Amino acid sequence: MITLVNPLSNTETISKIDFKTPPIGLAYLASVLRENSYKVRIVDNVVEKLSLNELVKKIKNSAVVGITTTTPTFNTALKYAKKIKSALENVFVILGGIHVSFMPYSALKHEYVDAVCIGEGEYTLLEAVERLDKEKSLEGVRGLIYKENGRIIDNGKREFIQNLDELPFPAYDLLPLEKYSVLGQKLEHFPMMSSRGCPFGCRYCASSLFMGRRFRARSAENVVDEIEWLQDKFGARYVGFGDDTFTLNKKRVLKICEEIKRRGLDVEWSCSSRVDTIDGETIKKMKSAGCNCIYYGVESANQKILNEYYRKRISLEQVKDAVKKTKEHGILTVCSFIIGAPMETREDMMKTLKFSIKLNPDYAQYSILTPYPGTEIYKEAKEKGWLLTENFDEYTCGKPVLKNFYLTPKEISRFLRYCYMRFYLRPKFIWKEIKNKNIKIAFEIVKRLLFRRGGENG
Repeated sequence: MITLVNPLSNTETISKIDFKTPPIGLAYLASVLRENSYKVRIVDNVVEKLSLNELVKKIKNSAVVGITTTTPTFNTALKYAKKIKSALENVFVILGGIHVSFMPYSALKHEYVDAVCIGEGEYTLLEAVERLDKEKSLEGVRGLIYKENGRIIDNGKREFIQNLDELPFPAYDLLPLEKYSVLGQKLEHFPMMSSRGCPFGCRYCASSLFMGRRFRARSAENVVDEIEWLQDKFGARYVGFGDDTFTLNKKRVLKICEEIKRRGLDVEWSCSSRVDTIDGETIKKMKSAGCNCIYYGVESANQKILNEYYRKRISLEQVKDAVKKTKEHGILTVCSFIIGAPMETREDMMKTLKFSIKLNPDYAQYSILTPYPGTEIYKEAKEKGWLLTENFDEYTCGKPVLKNFYLTPKEISRFLRYCYMRFYLRPKFIWKEIKNKNIKIAFEIVKRLLFRRGGENG
């Protein structure tokens, strides 16, 4: 039995906003293993909330345990590995995910971690499991760094999967689907990944390094096959595309839209886009095929910070145009904004807040700049001594972990809260939500973000 574990997370969206969705990465790993005749179990402890003893009891018959890691769950993953390794004789523990892909030796220095999977994990994990099952050496398994006779052996990187259509659909049936929810309401949509890789290389984002700078996309037919499968097997009503930039290839987007309409599928879906990869005609076609929400990364109203520090390569005029056209076609807009860059003054941050209010997307997400390992901003901050802490439990995007030249961490935390108050407590926003019969959702956002007990802003 192979067990895949998602550690309990302390990220802001989960702990504060109650946003719990199935872990698509583990579901893909499980589907590939199962397709190759291995028995697989997924333990998503974000929703199962097992104690360490309960976790060990549940997975006691496992030969291999894979634990995924993000930066804020890394320390928790290590605790799991230590407990599992001490309790289960002969179990092989592999850590994977974006954090250990950039900091593998910080995991391998611990005696209870046997190996680390680097980057895209489907075929690396499969090959490692096949070798372990046959009691063969792990030498040559690309994408794996492992221990053997007291030595750490790096097998080098594995090539990215070029034909994503060959992957089986995620094994959602191995997950406790009834336990997922958004703002306390039963989850009725499923995550999907229709492409991997991002060519833009923003300095704050590790995704383009983890999944590569080359855009790799599934075919329109394969994407819509999965939508149809989700509807038939799980009764899915909504699909949320988790691609970094769903709209990068407009021809493919249009083909997906045409295929959804050709099959007569009644589905609503959302996606992420860049403001420079979309236009009115594409938005119109997306709307006609069921798109009801587009997420745009805006980040700052300071063009210099966008250009030079974030290397975002968009203009504020492009932002205004994209949001305007999206709203004109009746699609909801969600825009993200970042505060707390080292050189940002309070005036700079206020400019971003005012811009976000004037832009008036349907919903706004504000976060504090967090230098995740693997990013250029992390490397720079590490070299220049700008990191306030390397306790990765704090790297949640809701707590200051990066030095600012003008404001204290407490002032930045307070400003983050102020951003949410200014945006979500506007009479204009509240009245719109009442008219659209969304006031319950809006109230939950405000309550959880602003009036949570024991919040970092006190």
